[in-house]
Amino acid sequence: MKKQKEPNNKIQFMPVFMSIGLSIGMAIGVAFDNMVIGMCIGMSVGLCVGVAIDAANNKQNKSDSNIDDEETD
Repeated sequence: MKKQKEPNNKIQFMPVFMSIGLSIGMAIGVAFDNMVIGMCIGMSVGLCVGVAIDAANNKQNKSDSNIDDEETD
């Protein structure tokens, strides 16, 4: 019996971490009296973290699907 493939409704972490980074960067920027630079740095860091997590998840899902394909052959 073949395994059914999971739907492609997977969570994307990049926008989540970008928003969190923006919020934290804004708070740090207000504390240092330069909100704009804090928001830019926070969003950049959040974007990098989110993209790294998404890339790791995609790599893991791709390797998992290759293993499933080999088992069904």
